[in-house]
Order: sequence, then structure tokens, then C-alpha cells
Amino acid sequence: MSESYSDSFRWSKLVTLVLIGVIPAFSGALINPTIPAIQQTFSHLPNSETLAQLVSTTSAWVVIVVAPLTGYLLDKYARKPILVAAVVIYGAGTSAAFFLDSIYLILATRILDGIAVGALMVTVPTLIADYYSGGRRESVMGYYGAVQAGGGAVAAVLGGYIAGSLGWRYIFLVFAGALLFVPPILRLLPEPDVSDVQRDDEVSRREALAKIMRESPVKVVAGIYALVLFGMLTNNLIMIEVPYYLQGSLDVSDSQTGLIISSVMVTGVVMASLYGRIKPHFRHVTLVTAGFALAATGFILLSSVQAFPLVFVGIIVAGGMGFGLLLPTVNDWIASIVQQEVRGRALSGVTMMMYGGFALSPFAPMPLVDAFGRVGMLRTVGFLQLVVAGALVVVWSVSRSTASPTPDRSLSDD
Repeated sequence: MSESYSDSFRWSKLVTLVLIGVIPAFSGALINPTIPAIQQTFSHLPNSETLAQLVSTTSAWVVIVVAPLTGYLLDKYARKPILVAAVVIYGAGTSAAFFLDSIYLILATRILDGIAVGALMVTVPTLIADYYSGGRRESVMGYYGAVQAGGGAVAAVLGGYIAGSLGWRYIFLVFAGALLFVPPILRLLPEPDVSDVQRDDEVSRREALAKIMRESPVKVVAGIYALVLFGMLTNNLIMIEVPYYLQGSLDVSDSQTGLIISSVMVTGVVMASLYGRIKPHFRHVTLVTAGFALAATGFILLSSVQAFPLVFVGIIVAGGMGFGLLLPTVNDWIASIVQQEVRGRALSGVTMMMYGGFALSPFAPMPLVDAFGRVGMLRTVGFLQLVVAGALVVVWSVSRSTASPTPDRSLSDD
């Protein structure tokens, strides 16, 4: 590490690092309420509805490509310059859409947004893992996850207010506020003292992957990635499918739907902020299993009853409690089982799978919707989550029974 353990927990550094989580949280949540207004502005263009939706979704696809590249650059070069570059690209590039009259040029700025968000989503957890260890790393990962969830809730409300009072273009000026992070980053965040092995030009991507496979439990890493993909895919159904169910089947108003989704985000903030206190008492796999079990319970409940109070409880349990711990848990889990010199690349897989789940969530459930209807799809997702939770219990039990007396890095020693 770049600093001694006693010096590493400076509040100025911690607050700067954690608050950067607001930047990617604002990326989509701030834009989504403005999509209908953007579509109306460019309604004279062919496929204006699709183009308007792409303003929200384009960056997610870019993140999937940028995340692994960022991991490679983090491990090969330095962390801090990449962080500064990402913040500048985000603040300057994304806010440029305010001045543009072409939706195609606005979409180009969303590509810049995806580049910046992909870099930030990998760099910040990597820096947290570099600066902190043990219980402190677990706590800071939890704070970071809480800020992301809370930032999304604030952004959704702020985006709707700005779009309604000033116009959708002014949304993009908010992104320029990210530039305020540059001075504290330069002053308060030191470059971690990482081994020079990853700076060597001879350490290629293939060699780094081989190192992860040779010295880390590759099945565990791949399994975590798969869990993130499935978890984020199903979690995003709360945001994109449940509102249709609420308004179509239960006659819930738009404003009530917004409050419900905000409640999910607030619950996620609470769960993520508690991660540092919960983790010392449980293994990573236990927390992930509990998360999927809670999500399954919530999905099955909300899709099996018609009473709004119970549906609301199901939504909170599924989207807030079930997945509130997922992001800090998986980032901390990956950081704890891979070597520091390949940590950036390993954590980039979490970001790639997370945004892959976001990108697939509008399309993947369609066969289930066609077969069972929207309510049946949500219930089926709940049962699939329950199967995943049960499979994790079985894998954990088998790993415990077959582990050596002094396991190094395994499911039983996380």
C-alpha cells in the first residue's frame, strides 16, 4: 500500500473516493426521466423514439467494452491518471450535449459518457482495494455502494425536476459538476504503491489472465461474474418491468411508482452502508446466497398477491434488500481472492457483467413474457433466483466438505 495502515483511513481521502460513486450513478438515472421530452423534441426524425431511448442505453453498451480495457490499463500503468482522465471526460464530454441540436451528436456524447463511467466503475473499487484491507475495505466498499444507490435515487428526482422546470437540455449541465472532483483527486488521493510487475511491457493480457487462472480460484471468479450478470439483469426488472405491472394491474399512479422506486434505492443505500458491519460475521458466499434468497422471496411475493401493501413489501425486499448487498459483496470478494497486480482486470469483469445485465434486461425476459405474461415472468424470475440461492448452498457445502485442512483461496475461506 502507498501509506501505513494507521494513515490510510483519513476521512478526506475516504470521502473523496466514496463520493466519486455519485458520478456513474447520475449517468443513467438523471437522463431517464427526460427520454419522453427528448423524443418529442426530435419527433420529426425517423425512429425518434428509438433514438431517444438510445440516449439512455448507449453508454451501457460502451461500458461493457471499456471496462476490461480499463482493467488492463490500471494494471499496466498507474491508477490515478486514469481516474482523473475519466472524470474530465465525463464532466466536459457529457455536458457538451447541452449545446448540441443534433440527436446524433448527443448520442456521440453518450459514448464519451460510457467511456468515463466504464473507467470510473473499475478504477474506484480498485483504489479502494489498494488503499484498504480487511474490515476497513469491507466498510468502504459498503459506503461506496451506498453512495451509488443513493446517488441514483437523488438523480431520478433531480432529473424529473430539472426537466419539468427548466427543460431537458439543462440536465446535461449537471454532469459538468463532476469536474469539481478533479482538485480533491489530485490533492487527496495518492497513487498506490503497486508492484512494478504490472508496469512491465512483457506482462501481456494473456499472461495476466494466466496468472489469475493459475494463482486464483478461477471457477470462483467466473462464478462471481455469472452471479453479477444474472443478479443485475433480474434486479433491473424492478426498474423497467415492475412499473408496467404496478400501473397496468394495480392502477398505481406515475408519482406513486416514482416513490416506490425511490424507496427501493433508499433501502439499497441502507443495506450497502451496513455491509461493513455485516460482513465480519458472514462469508461472501453466504451474503450473496442471502441476497438471492431475499430477491426470490420479493419477486414471488409481488407477483402472487394483489394487495398493494404486500406488493410494495415484495418490491422493497427484492430490489432493496435482496440486491443492496450484492455490489459491495462481489467487489470485496473479487478483491480478496486475486493478486494486487491483476486486481484491476479482475474487478473490471464485475463492471462488465453488471452493465451487461443492465443492457440485456429489456430483451432477455421477453420470451418469458410471451409465454407466461408479465406477472408470470416476474414469478418465474423469482423461482430462478431461488434455484440460484439453492445452488450456492450446495456448492458451498460441497466446497466445505472437500476443502483441505488449510484452504488458501476458496469458497470456504472468503
